[in-house]
Amino acid sequence: MHIPSLLAKKRDAHELDQNEIEWFIQHLHEIPNEQIGAFLMACQINGLSAQETTYLTKAMLEQGEQLPLQEGAIDKHSTGGVGDKMSIILAPALRACGAIVPMLAGRGLAHTGGTIDKLESIPGFNTGLSIEEMMQNPCFISRQTAEIAPTDSILYAIRDVTATVPCIGLITASILSKKAAEGIQSLVLDVKYGRAAFMQHSDDARELAQSMVRVGGELGIDVKAQLTQMDHPIGTLLGNSHEIVESIDCLKGKGPNDTMELVNAQANALGYDISEVIENGSALAEFKLMLERQGVDSSTAQELIDNPWSVLQRAPQQYTLQAEQSGYVADLDALAIGQVLCEAGAGRSTQDQDIDHGIGIEIHKHIGTKVEEGDAIITLDGPFGVDIHLIQRLKDSITISDYQVGVGSRILETVTISDCSTT
Repeated sequence: MHIPSLLAKKRDAHELDQNEIEWFIQHLHEIPNEQIGAFLMACQINGLSAQETTYLTKAMLEQGEQLPLQEGAIDKHSTGGVGDKMSIILAPALRACGAIVPMLAGRGLAHTGGTIDKLESIPGFNTGLSIEEMMQNPCFISRQTAEIAPTDSILYAIRDVTATVPCIGLITASILSKKAAEGIQSLVLDVKYGRAAFMQHSDDARELAQSMVRVGGELGIDVKAQLTQMDHPIGTLLGNSHEIVESIDCLKGKGPNDTMELVNAQANALGYDISEVIENGSALAEFKLMLERQGVDSSTAQELIDNPWSVLQRAPQQYTLQAEQSGYVADLDALAIGQVLCEAGAGRSTQDQDIDHGIGIEIHKHIGTKVEEGDAIITLDGPFGVDIHLIQRLKDSITISDYQVGVGSRILETVTISDCSTT
């Protein structure tokens, strides 16, 4: 295969055939980065057709290990948000309903938190399960191994530095090649849109959702995608340890309404009603079993459930922001809040950066809530000596209005295979 000819073909907006895409992926380790970058830029500028996207996803999937297809195996994936802790609640709840849940998750980057980072705030929790351990485990949340869709890590690293991350076809192939490797039958996608989401506009989120639902169908997976709004933070607690605390509250039936709306909707899309297993405690019991199977000492797991802050890190200094006038909370800017958390140390701007699991935020008053001057709105748990500019940006994320703002569902719509074009 002559690589410059392949690149020229895609550069000139011609469609690549299956053999060309398969050859490129099979030889990815041998191709110079500048040629990979040229390929990705051509895809970014000209897009990938539905057929090209399917070919690329299958080629990436077939380059790595795959878990065997399991009857009743299901999963969930989110495109990332601020306060998005649904996986940690959903996985054990689905297991309590009898499902097999092989969940591969990621770390956070920039202002969005990552499920793996949150779980690693729990002492002893092993997020690096081997393929063999995954195969023996009926419900786990682990990070991607080097054996599963290995070409994705090569492509993503180059996409990140060549401004080719937003390409719909490349996003689809990246996500679906990893999810298909789990051996699942059904998948629900939470595709977020809004100022704190990867996709700013609902039209773009819908296009991505349709692409992933269609390719999932081509791979034999029943995929549903929910478009959900990501302008405001989800839940009351934000940050790594903080979101473990809130996840436990949710599994005890005491979770915030907006968080539980999303968790229940995702479970329903997969064909399960989790309300009973949360009410009777079996979801919480499955969470404890998952902790123990992934390396947490049994007594630590029980103490975490009984008294989370006795086990988890919490930053030593509290910075509380108060309402500067009476009125109603009209806005909490999730993007600004997520960026402040990240820069304070709860997130990372590079993949190898260490994070502080104890840094987090508690939201005392949500959108639409009436407040009096001096009421606490947000508390940041941070290190001593937090940059005053971060505190000011957090203050600026709050808008108080004379008028009450209505609060509706975060879920805009659900995309199924019937909504997807094959062209």
